[in-house]
Amino acid sequence: MPAPLFLSGPYKICGLQTTGRHFGVMSCRSCAAFFRRAAGSEKRKIECPIGNCEIFGGGKFQCKRCRLKKCYEAGMDVKKFQNNRDLISCSSNFSKRQNFIASSPQSLSNFLGRPSFILCCEPDKATFSNTVIDVTYLVNKTNWIFHQPPSINCRPYQYQNSLEKLAFSLDELRTKHPDQKIMQLRRMGKEESMYILEQSFLRAVEWFSNFSEFQELEDYIKLEIIKTAWFGWIRLEKLSETADYQRKQIFPEDVHMLGNDTCLEYGNFEIDLSWCTDYSMEQLMFYIPPQEEQNCRQCVQDLIDLSLTNIEVNFMLVQVSLSQAGKRCQGKVLEACEKLMQTQADYLHDYYVNKIKQHNYSGRLTKMLKVIRQLEEDIRNRTELNKLARVFNVIRLEFSHPEMFDVH
Repeated sequence: MPAPLFLSGPYKICGLQTTGRHFGVMSCRSCAAFFRRAAGSEKRKIECPIGNCEIFGGGKFQCKRCRLKKCYEAGMDVKKFQNNRDLISCSSNFSKRQNFIASSPQSLSNFLGRPSFILCCEPDKATFSNTVIDVTYLVNKTNWIFHQPPSINCRPYQYQNSLEKLAFSLDELRTKHPDQKIMQLRRMGKEESMYILEQSFLRAVEWFSNFSEFQELEDYIKLEIIKTAWFGWIRLEKLSETADYQRKQIFPEDVHMLGNDTCLEYGNFEIDLSWCTDYSMEQLMFYIPPQEEQNCRQCVQDLIDLSLTNIEVNFMLVQVSLSQAGKRCQGKVLEACEKLMQTQADYLHDYYVNKIKQHNYSGRLTKMLKVIRQLEEDIRNRTELNKLARVFNVIRLEFSHPEMFDVH
């Protein structure tokens, strides 16, 4: 007949109520916990000078040695200890089995292997070998382009203002090679990253070279603006181009433009960062926040819903790029950027009122500015993450002109 699972009544060791079978004997929880601790201790001696002490009296347990002796006499067995069911060991094994699956990003202390109170202290023996990228040739090419005649001056078109000229310039850039097919990237490594970086920067430079009021500025101001404005410009330009392709159902919703002739599909490409970091992609989860992809999708959807005209797209490009450049450079650069933005705002007003006869455009303008604010917030977040990555040597990358890549 099997032993009962539970028996009530006084326990013969201490006289308290039994709660179940522990280590082979019906006992109370207190004696079970005591035996689990005491029997595993090598320092505990079983002998007692008296040898027959009262175990429980006066509301407390009297003699530990006699109590342990009676536990053994009652039949408690140390072989019935189940060490593999300890909470600590179980949680440790569970975390190992998870292996970063559905886990949140590590803290900086765990990520860098240094306690939080010495995070900012550089180890004396630490050495870092950075990948140095010289972009002087891009700066020199920028100066050369700015001193050339605008690429669309010879076209037989009449422009009422520079905003219309910029709109035509962007159309020219997007249709420069009409027979060239868009290639979908499956892998992003060093070669692909440098190719897209160069394409993106020079595309922004060529667009600014057709900006009449911009070309009237001093050379050093133009260079400072383009070095700090190009990232915001290319970010919005690619999102608007993606929205245009998705609106025409050329792209599905997961495919986004990346370069002049390249695109990628979210969830269907591989990123290789071994050339610029010693950390794995799992460890770099903090550097690629999950909301970044969501924000891109939302911006594209907002642009699709707005169904922007070429004039509106170029006005937004002016705002997001010059606003970023002015805030970062200040001084004369800020003054120049504010004048340029005000001029283009006047041209946009003239476009709404006189050309398309839309006098009440405040609601539409508010939606456009909302997209710009979202992009600016994303750029600020990216800048802060880049600062952290450089402070703690997460990214082993140096540029000859670092001001160009604070947010890249």
